[in-house]
Amino acid sequence: MKKFISLFFVLLMVVGGILGCSNQPEKAKEKKSPDVVFIEEFSKAINKRWAEQDKLEESEVEDKEFYEKNVEILEKELETIEKSLANVEDKDLKELGNQYVEGAKFQIEMFKTNDSDLEWEYSEKSDQLRKPALIKLVDEYNVKIEDEFQQTYKDFKEQATVINKENDANGFAEKLAQEIVFEKTTDEYGDPIYTAIVENTSDIEFASLSYDVQLKDSNGIVVGNDYISLENFTPGTKHKVELTYLPENTNTLELSLNYLELK
Repeated sequence: MKKFISLFFVLLMVVGGILGCSNQPEKAKEKKSPDVVFIEEFSKAINKRWAEQDKLEESEVEDKEFYEKNVEILEKELETIEKSLANVEDKDLKELGNQYVEGAKFQIEMFKTNDSDLEWEYSEKSDQLRKPALIKLVDEYNVKIEDEFQQTYKDFKEQATVINKENDANGFAEKLAQEIVFEKTTDEYGDPIYTAIVENTSDIEFASLSYDVQLKDSNGIVVGNDYISLENFTPGTKHKVELTYLPENTNTLELSLNYLELK
């Protein structure tokens, strides 16, 4: 009987060991990837940041303390994000994380400065980086936004759509400036005329687009300035531009974007 009981316990230990070993792979599977950890930590950080900022907005503090508290809130958010961002493996995810971080740092500088011009500049740079990055993190990588901040996120998304459109427009306009080729001819009096056909090959509707033109001689020295203006520059349209009465020693034309307005 004793031998039977002993054998029974031995069998229990063996079975227990086998079951324990079989659970090991499942436990290993439970380990989260660095990318998943980042998404979870980012989700916590952004929601916590908004909660603290909402609470701060409701408090009655002086402007100086308001700015200082915002800096503290943003620095805590970045500390959490950057810690997990360092281990991210997905290249695109890491790029978005870095873009968000860079934008948040501009926002911190915005709260630190007393210069109104710099404050506006930092705010613009922050929005252009942070908001589009956040939208992609939510839409493409499932960053979780809590119910109480859904409206905040929707506002972000609307603003990010406008920012992305403006960024695309600037990118196309800058590229176009490098691609415009002028042909030099002369008028009936022998004076030089520079003409070019400019085509909008994008899907962007420009209400107005203008360039500054530097006129340079053969040594690269600026000998004059002019400008080009394109109105109602819609997708697929071609516009003829013409520059006349230029200095005789004009050798090259260099364009730089001056202004654009979208429809």
